[in-house]
Amino acid sequence: MKRWVGSTFLTGILLNSGLVAAQDAPIDPVISFFSALSDSDQTAMRQVVTEDVKILEHGEVWDLSKLLSIMTPRTSTRRNFFSVISEHVRGDTALINYWNKAVVTLVSGEESTRAWLESVVAIRVDGKWRILQLHSTRLTPEQIPQSALFVERR
Repeated sequence: MKRWVGSTFLTGILLNSGLVAAQDAPIDPVISFFSALSDSDQTAMRQVVTEDVKILEHGEVWDLSKLLSIMTPRTSTRRNFFSVISEHVRGDTALINYWNKAVVTLVSGEESTRAWLESVVAIRVDGKWRILQLHSTRLTPEQIPQSALFVERR
C-alpha cells in the first residue's frame, strides 16, 4: 500500500510539472514535428501534419512541399526545448502557444542556441492530433522571459 501511494504521488507530481506528457496530448505532434525536423525525416514529418498544413515562418507562408524542399540531410545535432504558455482545447481543435528553443551542435562541436515564439492549431484526424497551422516568430534567446520553464522533448 505504501509503495502504491508513493508511486501515485510521484506520478501526480510529474504530470502536473509537465515532466511527463499526457498520452495523446495536443502538444504531441509539435514535439514529433521538431524531432522529425531535427532528424531530417520527411516521412515522420508527413505523419504529424495535415495535408493542407500552413506554416507561417517569419513573414512567409509555407506549405508542406516548401518545408520538405528545404530539409537537408542532418549535419548537426539539435536538442529541442519547449515551454508551453497556454493550451486551449475545444473538442477536436487545440490552440497551443509556446516558447521553442533549440540547441544546435555542429560536427565541429560549436554550439548555438536559437529561439522562437510559436503557436499551433492542431486538429484530430482519425483520432490523432495533427498540425493544421504553425506560426513561428524568430527571437534571440535573450527575448525569452527568464520565467519560461523549458523541458527537453524528443
